[in-house]
Amino acid sequence: MSLRDPQNVGQVPRTSRVFDDVKLWVEEAVFGHRLYARQNPWLLFLEFMNVAEAHHREGNLFARTEPETSTPYSLRWRMGLRSVLFDNSQLGRLAEEKLDDESLWQEWFKEMARAAAPPAEGFDYLKQRFPRFQDFVELVGLVRQTALETSNNVRWSSRFIFPFGVNAIYSDAIIQQRSPKRDYTNFGRTGELLYLMVTRARGGEALKPHFEKLFDPDLPKNRLIGLLCADTDQRAPLEMPGNSFLPYRSHPTFDRLAEDWTAIFKLGLPGQDAYQHLAPLSSLHVLLYALETAAATVDLPRPSLVCEIIAPRRELVRQRSIASYYGNDALSRQAAEAYAERLIASEDWRDVHDPELPESERLQLAADLLERDFGYAPKELHVATPEDLLLQFRQALEAKHDDNWSSVHLSYGKGIGLVSSRGTNRNRYAPTDELLKTLVMARVPGRTEFGKFLTDLYAHYGLVFGPMEAKDALAAADFDDTSFERNRARLEARLSSMGLLKRLSDACAYVINPFAEKAA
Repeated sequence: MSLRDPQNVGQVPRTSRVFDDVKLWVEEAVFGHRLYARQNPWLLFLEFMNVAEAHHREGNLFARTEPETSTPYSLRWRMGLRSVLFDNSQLGRLAEEKLDDESLWQEWFKEMARAAAPPAEGFDYLKQRFPRFQDFVELVGLVRQTALETSNNVRWSSRFIFPFGVNAIYSDAIIQQRSPKRDYTNFGRTGELLYLMVTRARGGEALKPHFEKLFDPDLPKNRLIGLLCADTDQRAPLEMPGNSFLPYRSHPTFDRLAEDWTAIFKLGLPGQDAYQHLAPLSSLHVLLYALETAAATVDLPRPSLVCEIIAPRRELVRQRSIASYYGNDALSRQAAEAYAERLIASEDWRDVHDPELPESERLQLAADLLERDFGYAPKELHVATPEDLLLQFRQALEAKHDDNWSSVHLSYGKGIGLVSSRGTNRNRYAPTDELLKTLVMARVPGRTEFGKFLTDLYAHYGLVFGPMEAKDALAAADFDDTSFERNRARLEARLSSMGLLKRLSDACAYVINPFAEKAA
């Protein structure tokens, strides 16, 4: 079944709140609701963890979902924990006071009486758990050190800690009248889409036991963080309708995501060390989902991503990588326009284009169909013809695309270390050491011959490094064997310097996954 097969593509119910809220439903029909450009890899993964933990709590973790059906869940605020960690500026000063424990606690309680959103029971529970005030101070300092630095964490209520366990997982919030309210600044629904992808992936169910272990409340670090949580932190009062929309019942990127995550878990990395690879892989596969879906929508083959291993001077590979990046970057706009134009050219719209009908009738019909098919309903029609109305619609679509969707490719690519403008004023694919290491962790089950590794990266992700892959991906006029051979050699040297590649006695270069060898 092809990606765009009608049996594979679900339609959002027109009664759905998200369809009503969006106002111009085009990119959402192609990609889902929604891919959010201002969500970095860690925020995307944290939102996913919130959704997954909520479904785990309800006993339906990674249960199969369908495009037409919502999947409600509930989230935790954990205002006790968050207030102690991030709305507690006087703790350090008090810790230096020469007072006994009782006096220190009383002084701290006075300070926290001004907390922006305290838990319902206050903070007395902490005194019962920490007879020594200094023990409390030290644990707060220790947990604060795990705070994730994101570009969007200006507000204290939008700061997050490393997800050591369920006690460290909570929703984004904005504080209004001393109470938390749901905010979409950091969690923009892409994490919810990521969860839906896993539920529809071949192999998604196999991930369930791995995440169940991560959500075990008895994990030592989770219990330690639990000492700072109020009893009411365990409640999950934020009811989420779960009506984010993912159109496809199946998609190759869903399967590849589950495959990569499973490979990471099989390495048996200690504690939550797997997260440093799961998070960037999440954003990588969401990026590839967007590119591959856009290409399929405009009847183009699966995109390739020509990657430059930074050279001392400008080479052909850099030019091809820049061209590859900008060609892929244009796909989402092309897909949105193609989807809209296909509907406008469909049989239902025939009378709109019929010059024999009165113009006023055609205008009203166009307005009705724009609202039905795209949710587009301007409050007032400042146009006289259906052609002018369609022009207005296309301009609105372009403006909406520029506001978010056009930035998804760049934002996610830079966030995971795939896209760079280093040494030039133009973007291209130039992966960082961290991303290369993650690719080795996910794709090398021990030891793999270097050439096979490159072939696999191309088959699995569409990444092009060497001449064999470039010859397949590029037109003959854009291909130069020597330039890509040098690019291949630079990648070999780079992996070797990272301890991820060795040349053995047979003179062959092998990519080594040291963690796979330990797991074996």
